[in-house]
Amino acid sequence: METIQIQVTTELAQQLRFYQNELPRLLELGLSLLKTENIKPIQTETAHLMSFSKQEQTIKVLRRAGANGPQAKAIAQYLAKPAVKNWQPIHASGQLASDMIIEERKSRVWN
Repeated sequence: METIQIQVTTELAQQLRFYQNELPRLLELGLSLLKTENIKPIQTETAHLMSFSKQEQTIKVLRRAGANGPQAKAIAQYLAKPAVKNWQPIHASGQLASDMIIEERKSRVWN
């Protein structure tokens, strides 16, 4: 196994931090997505991507692969809307969502 280092923006690093244990798999998914598309769209996309910096290219490919979500700025703008501020929490019984997530992650095999 090899280790590679890449430089990313602080924003992208924050988004990827949640997926830190799955980064190799996400990169594999992104590459397989690029390989399974038709040659013409790949060439068009590659030409389009070349107009961006390497970091911007990486971000765009990761977005297409579903590796990162909306930008922090877009989330902040959404949460600042008055209608969102009036939301009330949902009261539910049963196991806490965070406990279910932790339990699910512990049951996965991370290769």
